Amino acid sequence: MGRRYRVVVTAPIREEGIRLLQREAEVFVFSEPPRTEEELIEAVREADGLLVSLNVEPVTSKVIESAGKLRVIARHGIGYDNVDVQAATQRGIWVTIAPVSSETVADMAFAHLLCLARKVHPATQYIKSGKWVSRNPFLFMGFDVWGKTLGIIGLGRIGQAVARRAKGFGMRVIYYDKVRRENAERELGVEFHNLEYLLRESDFVTLHVPLTPETYHMIGERELRMMKPTAILVNTSRGAIIDTQALAKALREGWIAGAGLDVFEREPLPPDDPLLTLGDDVNLTMTPHIASNTVECRVRLAVTAAEEILRVLHGEAPRFPVNPEVADVLKARKMQ
Repeated sequence: MGRRYRVVVTAPIREEGIRLLQREAEVFVFSEPPRTEEELIEAVREADGLLVSLNVEPVTSKVIESAGKLRVIARHGIGYDNVDVQAATQRGIWVTIAPVSSETVADMAFAHLLCLARKVHPATQYIKSGKWVSRNPFLFMGFDVWGKTLGIIGLGRIGQAVARRAKGFGMRVIYYDKVRRENAERELGVEFHNLEYLLRESDFVTLHVPLTPETYHMIGERELRMMKPTAILVNTSRGAIIDTQALAKALREGWIAGAGLDVFEREPLPPDDPLLTLGDDVNLTMTPHIASNTVECRVRLAVTAAEEILRVLHGEAPRFPVNPEVADVLKARKMQ
């Protein structure tokens, strides 16, 4: 019998994924994610596979170079901005994602949108505080969602899932993406426009782009000032897509009508974050990066990430590679 593989998991995941890996590998699971290079380097020295559970573990070039046997880095999700993909590619190491959370994240994006439009959170707090003593037809006046215009920035898997929900609400859906999605336009009845048009035209704007140098602070003061004063902004992608200081100013001064955030530039949100200084009258909903937190989605993520690791360890190409060019690197090595 050959050597059992060794797989390191950087934080607890659903047991279904762990059990799958344990059929063929010794599995080490961090009880909480490593926050330093040194901690992760020590764990992966003899690892064949690395499953990155969250998006905070520092999978740097130094970590990658220290792991002489490493063949695959699998993300338990779709974000990989904490992984040095270039360093992995140079070493012939696959980096994979688990794009199985689209519908779940789309649910959360739409949940924020609906709660903001109808002011669900302040209305709940109002009742819980005991202030509701008589019926007032002008309390917590919201906005219709039905028939409004939704602007989607990034029409990938999640963006398209949001578009399908919006169509159920009779919304006009427009989108901006660096790649035009003509098939999605035909299938979903959505319209492609440039970013400025989208921001000026939309009643609701929702973000679904990865964090890259191009998308960092993609929504800043200039973009927020383009939006309607009645518009609502929702972000379930990456916190740094939005300039936090600019957003806090926009909400405080009423440039836009509200914002729903599941992700933040700094996580967990520190006490000095400007968003926490906003008054109760600001239409703001915040959740602690939980858009994919459903039982069903967490099982899918764990199993998909584990399957990707085993597929690579068996000598097969992964289904969801971030760096497909690794196939050429490995082929060139075999020919040497």
